[in-house]
Amino acid sequence: MATFGDAVWTALVRWAPMRTLARVNRRITNPLFRARAAHIEGYGNVIHYGRRSGRRYRTPVAITRHGDELTIPLNYGQGSDWVRNILAANEFQLEHQDILIHVHTPEIITIGPRQFIRAIAAPGGARQ
Repeated sequence: MATFGDAVWTALVRWAPMRTLARVNRRITNPLFRARAAHIEGYGNVIHYGRRSGRRYRTPVAITRHGDELTIPLNYGQGSDWVRNILAANEFQLEHQDILIHVHTPEIITIGPRQFIRAIAAPGGARQ
């Protein structure tokens, strides 16, 4: 019979490779991709502020846009710092195709086995 400890260990083993990949992406891949993400269809940079530090961050993400609704996949789960920051602030900005878009009311949704952020883009946007 499986114990609670077995379930926790199984969850850790399953997520450990993804967290390792997230650390590699944060230090190597993201800085390289960040400069191009805002110019590529289907990608953008989420601009958010640290919950405690107030520091400004730019995180490259994949996006899908339908009208004023944005959907962003949570590849590393809802515990990622950028996700926690935008949920705490209840808003963020998105750099997408040389336009800075104000986005509000982010929420986590589940579609099939995957989690996403769904949020509403404010009308307009400022060219950068």
